[in-house]
Amino acid sequence: MCIRVRFAPIGSAPVFDPATRTIALPPGLDRAHTVIAARAVLAELAVVQPRFGAVCYCGAEVDLTPRIPQQRAGEQAVTHGA
Repeated sequence: MCIRVRFAPIGSAPVFDPATRTIALPPGLDRAHTVIAARAVLAELAVVQPRFGAVCYCGAEVDLTPRIPQQRAGEQAVTHGA
């Protein structure tokens, strides 16, 4: 896969980093909005997208799953540990 995805707060990373071939998406998006955001960035990079999903330059499907799960910050998780 040519293009990787990282989840970073808006403004903390460039939307596309050509040196690492990484696109940055905001964390906390649901699955549908993550796909829409990734497709929008890839379309701006002139990568033709299929009807469903998101693909990189080489045609491989882009992995949109976060590598590190969001930290739980609820009261129970803070009190009792996650």
